[in-house]
Amino acid sequence: MMTTDALEADRREITRLHEIWFEANRGFRIEGMREVFAGGNRFHGFNLNGHTYGDREEWTTLWRHYQKTLDITDVPKVEKLHVVVKGDVAWLTCEATIRFRALSGPGTGSAALPADDTIASAKFRGTEVYVREDEDGRPVWKMWHCHYSPSAPETEPRPGFE
Repeated sequence: MMTTDALEADRREITRLHEIWFEANRGFRIEGMREVFAGGNRFHGFNLNGHTYGDREEWTTLWRHYQKTLDITDVPKVEKLHVVVKGDVAWLTCEATIRFRALSGPGTGSAALPADDTIASAKFRGTEVYVREDEDGRPVWKMWHCHYSPSAPETEPRPGFE
């Protein structure tokens, strides 16, 4: 059984990794992403762009593309954050807003991007799965999976709660 102190230390570490990850999104800082994601073939993610990326190297390729075509103007602003730790597995859920602008118009990979330099924003939801094991089997927390998707518009009633 985990002590409360150990559980809180794990929650702090998961939150710290999440903050590094969100901070890395601004500027598409690959070294920050690589610090958080498990390497090898262990990481698998569903990007907010609607596409699946099979490992950390595929995410690196995506970010090299976005470094030339997209500007995340601020660190995504987290509005709700929830962390659950169960032994050597943890998950974090959040709701957040991201602000961005297209740098080069076509080829940015998302129909939602404006055609000019207008700053746009999008609310999204995310789930991040962490395992206390890196690609070399060391017992350190790493993100093994993430899934991001757009939030429903705030004006849209939640079915069943109208």
